[in-house]
Amino acid sequence: MSARAITGIISLCVAMTGLFLANMFLTMMIGEINRKRQGGSLVSYFGFTFPKMLRIFGEYRSSYPSGNLHVYALVSFALAVVGLVSVAACLRIIG
Repeated sequence: MSARAITGIISLCVAMTGLFLANMFLTMMIGEINRKRQGGSLVSYFGFTFPKMLRIFGEYRSSYPSGNLHVYALVSFALAVVGLVSVAACLRIIG
């Protein structure tokens, strides 16, 4: 195996780990938000769209000003993006 292929595989693993962690932290934020809400107005764990994610981040930051889950989710997502860009570079799609 070439060094480029090994780097691509490692980058793909880093990207998948970042996406898994970002999803896990987003799910944890929904759980924290739902703890403060009443039964009829809970946030669903299914169907992640960009406006819903913005609403979750905003509500989490206002409900838990000293909470760090939103920071961890953003860092994990950034790690995933870096991993995917690295995979694209290894496949010679970019750069």
